[in-house]
Amino acid sequence: MSGPEVTDDGVRPEGSTEAGDRHDLDRETIELAREELRTTFDYQVERVQEIDEKAIEILKANLLLIGLVVTGGSIVVQTDIDVAAFLNPFTTASALLLLASTGLAGVTYTASNLRGGIDGDAVESALATARAEPAADADRFEVRLLRSYGRWIEYNARVTAVNDMFATITVLMVIAAFVYVVAGIGVGALGPSTLVSVIAFLALTAALLWLGAFAYYMDHLGASDEHWEGTFDGVRISKGVTRKRGLSTLRSMRSEGATDEREEEAAAEGVPEQSSRR
Repeated sequence: MSGPEVTDDGVRPEGSTEAGDRHDLDRETIELAREELRTTFDYQVERVQEIDEKAIEILKANLLLIGLVVTGGSIVVQTDIDVAAFLNPFTTASALLLLASTGLAGVTYTASNLRGGIDGDAVESALATARAEPAADADRFEVRLLRSYGRWIEYNARVTAVNDMFATITVLMVIAAFVYVVAGIGVGALGPSTLVSVIAFLALTAALLWLGAFAYYMDHLGASDEHWEGTFDGVRISKGVTRKRGLSTLRSMRSEGATDEREEEAAAEGVPEQSSRR
């Protein structure tokens, strides 16, 4: 009767093999990777939901403010108060920015289209593989699931970048609108000449554009771009991909949507043909 096998690392239990240990290690690696991918995926979903909540809050606030302005304007028109001095380029720009930010907030709220989960075709494919090769089914399905998680996370990062880009621009527009309306009230109260008003408007616009561009790109900066050997780079959870890739994604969204529609139509047309052949 032979005892436990002695190795360099110690005593190996009876019945264990090197292949079995490797299989257990692979199983542990798969479980750990799936847990980490699932956590990242959940963070992405929460982040997009957070952006949507901010967008809908801005939309509600803007609609309320527009309603108050319209109501107040209709009341003032019926009185003898002279409001012509307050109808200047500053207040006009403020109104336009407020309307634009309202529309962009609505677009941000409706633009979310995350990808994830297993559909019916994937389940049928897994069941078919299980019937054909029962021994290899578990590993094959789990590996495919891990790869799918990776693709979903990459896709959702692009969606997050587009949504965050819309949300950032919306917030900057709202801030600029309030700055313009305050400046417009001040100009209307002081009553400067037209030349002074135009120069002040251009100067304020240039300053807001510079600050807006600075905030837009600073909002996406990372703490450090340093890489460490033997580590993963990680995923941009809060902002998704870079601004440059976000703009590229925005430009390609329409073309990708048209391609998906053509593929779905082709698949729908191919189903009856296959059924008739059977």
